[in-house]
Amino acid sequence: MIYTFSEWLMFFYLYCFAGWIWETCYVSVKEGKWVNRGFMHGPFLPIYGTGAIVVLIFTLPYRTNAIAVFFVGMISATALEYATGAAMERMFHVRYWDYTGKPLNVNGYICVVSSLAWGIFSVLLTLYGHEPVEHFVVGMNINVLEFVTFALTAYVSIDIAMSVREAVNLKELLVGLEQNSTEIRHLQKQFEVLYAFYGKSLKEKSEAGLKKINSALGTVSKGAPNTKAAIMEKLENRKKRKEYAGIRSILQRNPYAVSKMHKEAFSDFMEFSEQVSKK
Repeated sequence: MIYTFSEWLMFFYLYCFAGWIWETCYVSVKEGKWVNRGFMHGPFLPIYGTGAIVVLIFTLPYRTNAIAVFFVGMISATALEYATGAAMERMFHVRYWDYTGKPLNVNGYICVVSSLAWGIFSVLLTLYGHEPVEHFVVGMNINVLEFVTFALTAYVSIDIAMSVREAVNLKELLVGLEQNSTEIRHLQKQFEVLYAFYGKSLKEKSEAGLKKINSALGTVSKGAPNTKAAIMEKLENRKKRKEYAGIRSILQRNPYAVSKMHKEAFSDFMEFSEQVSKK
């Protein structure tokens, strides 16, 4: 059957919603608390909606052959998951899912367990689940269908724009923290090397300078600047801004997010964020 553009859009939103229900229930049970799962604020998970559309495009011609549907769906969905994970990490410097600890994973973006799950999902969707959804969407009044898809597209577009802004703010924060840490470590190393050559005389001469550095970084140590204290001060300032709430929000929706590019900065931020949430 050939679908119209509006029907494809409706399929996409329905499967985005179904994916959100599945992920939210699964992660909420696993975490023992409510987790509004996903990259977006609203009840939509685009990776599931896109995955469902990709699977349907490739598997509908094999609708009566479960084995073919399994393998075609598994391959197409796995390719989509890898491409999406790699692209998101490249853009935002954060992995919003990570299979690094799973067996037979490829760069942490995909793994054999996930691929098999996509294959099973493809069979359930193509052979059983899509038919009632198809009847529902195709049976809708064309004017109602176009109005609903237009409204959903406007809503989802706004939500995606907000979520992307949050992800970009997180990226900028991590980059800034890492640069700050690198500069401080470099400064520490310079003092260590110079002190090794010149001994106490350098320490006495540079005492005033060290005090100024410590004061600027918000530290209380008498020795080299405390990198972590500097990071905490920067975050204390940032949390007063609107984007801090957005950064925390996107990480709360993605409790398994990690950053391979800025591992130390991400770890420090998560530790600080947890401390703030307890206050």
